[in-house]
Order: sequence, then structure tokens, then C-alpha cells
Amino acid sequence: MAEILAKLEPSLGRRWFGVVLLTLVGVLLLYVCFFHPPQVLAGKIGLLVIAVGFLWQAQWNLRVTKTGLVLTREGLFDNDGKQICALYNMMEIDRGLFAFKPSNGFLIRLHEAEPNAWAPGLYWRLGRRLGIGGATKAVQAKAMAELLEVLILERSMGPDE
Repeated sequence: MAEILAKLEPSLGRRWFGVVLLTLVGVLLLYVCFFHPPQVLAGKIGLLVIAVGFLWQAQWNLRVTKTGLVLTREGLFDNDGKQICALYNMMEIDRGLFAFKPSNGFLIRLHEAEPNAWAPGLYWRLGRRLGIGGATKAVQAKAMAELLEVLILERSMGPDE
């Protein structure tokens, strides 16, 4: 991998808060399912499925947020080297108050749509939008967004003469 320009890591507090909250909701739903079950069988099954879904999401969040994101001149990657988005496909950064972005994060508008992807607390990608942040550190996210703006501006100005 090329030289790392910026890193974005999950905040330990946000990471564990999300995992604990999802686990508590899952356990609470299991408690209701077994000790105060609905009278209808479909209600019991539905409650059980939702509870298992919450518990599965909690362990998934715990696994996914072990890693972070890195920015290079080639693009945005996770710590394992998997490319999230190439720099040439990034059009602009939106950090505005009303932008549809993750908390403590920013939105990248892309030139061309990429396959949908999601790593809870780190990023989501839907078509021509890539949201970065969630369980990440606000200071690192702001620094990465500012650096990305500079890199996109440099690219749009063309090579140096």
C-alpha cells in the first residue's frame, strides 16, 4: 500500500456503547419472548427472530469496528488493504449540517456508482454516495475530510506544469 496520509479509527467508547446497547435490546427481547410471550405463535417467532438479529448485529459491530480506515493518494482503504473507494471516483466532500452523513463523519459524492457496502460504525456506500464515520473519532474524521478536499481539488486542477 502507498504512503498513508490519514487514519480514521473507531472511538472505543462509541464502539462499546453501540455493542452494549444492541446486546441489551437483544437480551430484553429474548426475556420478553420466553417469560412474557405473546399469545400468537407468529408473535413469538417474530420476537425471537428480531432478538437474534439484534444479537447478531452486536457481534458483527464488534468485529467490524476492530479495524479502521486509511487514506492514501490512491484512495480510501480499510486497515486490511481492502479498497473502499478510489480517489479518482470521488467528486466532492459534504460535511454540512444537513448532509445525510454518519455522526462524527462526512459524505463523499462519487462520480460513478459503486456496489453497496456497509461496515457499521465505519462507512456505508449506497450508489453514488459514501458515508464515512459513525463510531469514529471526530477529530480524525474532520482531518481526513479536509485532506480529501485538498486531494480532490489537486486532482481537478490537473498535473503540475
